[in-house]
Amino acid sequence: MVVFGWMFCIFIIGSRAAANNGFKSYPTTVKTFENDTVLLPCYVEDLDNVQTRVRWWRDGILLADSGEPRHEPPERVKMYSNRSLEVSHVKRNDTGEYVCQASRPAPWGHATQVHEIEVMYPPSVHPIPESGKLEVNLEEEVDMACVAKGVPVPIISWRNKEGEIPFLYDRSRLRFHAESPSDAGRYTCVANNDVGEPAIATIDLYIRYKPRIEMTKTWMHAPAGIRVQLHCGVTAWPEATVEWYFNNRSVKYSSRIVKHNAGSDHSLVIRNVRTTDYGFYLCRASNSLGITEAAVELSGVANPPVFKKTSHSLSKTSYNFVWEVHSYSPIVQYEFRFRKYVNGVPGQWCKLYIPSGNDGNSFIHTYSFKLTGLQEATHYEALVLSKNRYGWSKSSEIIRFATEGALDKDNYITNTIQEDKIAPAVQLASMSQHPPLDTDNGESSVTQAKAMTIIIMIFILYVFNINFCKL
Repeated sequence: MVVFGWMFCIFIIGSRAAANNGFKSYPTTVKTFENDTVLLPCYVEDLDNVQTRVRWWRDGILLADSGEPRHEPPERVKMYSNRSLEVSHVKRNDTGEYVCQASRPAPWGHATQVHEIEVMYPPSVHPIPESGKLEVNLEEEVDMACVAKGVPVPIISWRNKEGEIPFLYDRSRLRFHAESPSDAGRYTCVANNDVGEPAIATIDLYIRYKPRIEMTKTWMHAPAGIRVQLHCGVTAWPEATVEWYFNNRSVKYSSRIVKHNAGSDHSLVIRNVRTTDYGFYLCRASNSLGITEAAVELSGVANPPVFKKTSHSLSKTSYNFVWEVHSYSPIVQYEFRFRKYVNGVPGQWCKLYIPSGNDGNSFIHTYSFKLTGLQEATHYEALVLSKNRYGWSKSSEIIRFATEGALDKDNYITNTIQEDKIAPAVQLASMSQHPPLDTDNGESSVTQAKAMTIIIMIFILYVFNINFCKL
């Protein structure tokens, strides 16, 4: 091990001697800044010998020559008597290798030593494409880059509206697929080498795609005489042209029917609605990449009813429902449907018609309905529709309810309405009651009354050839 150490030391000394052949100075790299002054040494052995001649070169151009006093060095370059070379007020283009060459008589001969100046300066950067704008189609590849200059070599990072874009390593080229219109926007590349301030360049990315439409409502309730506004949210690039159609014909704009847009919101304003305005309105958006359409219906029919949380169980065999309907026209009638829901399997719908009664001139119609004759500890589902002078509304969402004794009796769950076979209707004369269809184990008089009611109902159904559903 000791022998190896000595051999290693001898190797280093020999290498340095070889690299420093004929010189007392050593090759060096000077890192400096603009306008600084740099002194490069060239201390040659036996420099006192008058026959030793020293020349300085850079890129094959003679800078200074001790053997030629009449030679004038370039501006800002000076060689001293000890053959050191001074470069003052350095500039970026002074970066490079400087060669000191000594010509000596025997036995020394020629010797050469190379020094280097590295002038450090802040980064600069320019984008590719140079215009700073890039357009691609949706799903196409995005390819952008930034070219930076500076010493040391700058490190490039990228950011967009979401923040800094992470990379496994720094790079000047950014490539990805335009998967969404939201990928559009400004991309900024930052070049930094810790000298001065970082340099910044921006590229604005535009993604071309056919129009996309988002309708806030596909159905609107509006009575005659009021003002309505149909909204159509359109996004596209290039910007889309939007037109409105009514019953497959172009809308004739006037002082009463006006087209309006604010940014991506395109709307149709109809003042003093008439019954002839009821129907389907088509919003059609088009640009060079395609056409997109979406429809909204304007109707006098009421909004779908909404069950209120105040609905609750009244007894083991009855339940009270409360719902609310928004309608500018009076509600004429309700259609109430209910069915058993056992072990996750829905039964057959039972359908009841309920007179609305008189609830004044308010456009919010609240109704309370008591359903009796239900089975104990049983789960059910229900929905309701409303009718005004313009027809039947769409149904409410389904709610799930239960009579006393059932588990999770207050668990309201909305579901998609299933197109099941609906049982024949039972027309109600009362707004809150219908005859019970099950008997309770109570007093004999109550039992007899219920039995008589059932007999009467069966007779009525038989006369009108109607099959009643089971609760």
